[in-house]
Amino acid sequence: MSATPSFELSVTDKSSSGCGCCATSAAAPVTPAADGLAASYGVTGLNCGSCAARVSSAVNALDDVTDVAIDLVKDGTSTVTVHSSQPVPAAAIRAAVEGAGYQLQNN
Repeated sequence: MSATPSFELSVTDKSSSGCGCCATSAAAPVTPAADGLAASYGVTGLNCGSCAARVSSAVNALDDVTDVAIDLVKDGTSTVTVHSSQPVPAAAIRAAVEGAGYQLQNN
């Protein structure tokens, strides 16, 4: 049985506009982390904790994902860092993010 995934959120408010979580909106290199692997992705459309929670839940549901950390940037590109025990294909991350209603940025 796998460990319960965790979720970490930091918020950077760069605007005074409201949440866009009801609106619809490439992977960085995988690097070694203390507890496995980590890869960061730019995601647009995340404007509140609820938006971030939807993305975190979708990505945490993927096989081998152990943690998701999100640096939330309202009205900008948020950074979603995925920690995993094995490499997770970028296509799987993209499908999870887009399935939650957000856009993974091309690098």
